[in-house]
Amino acid sequence: MKYELKYNSGLSSSIKKLEEYIKQESPITSVQEIWAMATQPAFLLYLGSVIVLVVLLILYFAPRCGHTNVLVFTGICSLMGSLSVMSVKALGTALKLTFEGKNQLVYLETWFFMFIVATCVIIQMNYLNKALDTFNTAVVSPIYYVMFTSLTIIASVIMFKVSMHLYPLHCLPDSSVVTVKL
Repeated sequence: MKYELKYNSGLSSSIKKLEEYIKQESPITSVQEIWAMATQPAFLLYLGSVIVLVVLLILYFAPRCGHTNVLVFTGICSLMGSLSVMSVKALGTALKLTFEGKNQLVYLETWFFMFIVATCVIIQMNYLNKALDTFNTAVVSPIYYVMFTSLTIIASVIMFKVSMHLYPLHCLPDSSVVTVKL
């Protein structure tokens, strides 16, 4: 018996589609472009939701059940972490452009992003330490990792409008053929 397996997944076509999408993206040339993305209605809605949730978690849930429910402290950390990642992206871009000779430190937006990074990181680290002091690291770490990563991806998709251009179905191969000859 001879087995021959032929599989054409169309992986190369999927990679080409992804490359075309990436090439369509124009590089960010100023911190003001990031500011425009951060002040679009969808991201402002996300930002407002995060702030409301964090305030609710800090003022209501943390005193009542923060020491018995690991999701309270890790939720605060993860929510603030998603905002800090977006702000670090903006700040990093501003610094990169400044080092390339396009001074972004003259813009108020750069300093605002720097303030947001500092504020978010302080709150994030404070509640991460509370979570680690209260609960076992083996419990906190995976929950925090999943929540932080998920919320950061959601924030990135909203801010950079990735979902409008790159649905999972667009990455599927044009043709998938599996043939088995016996």
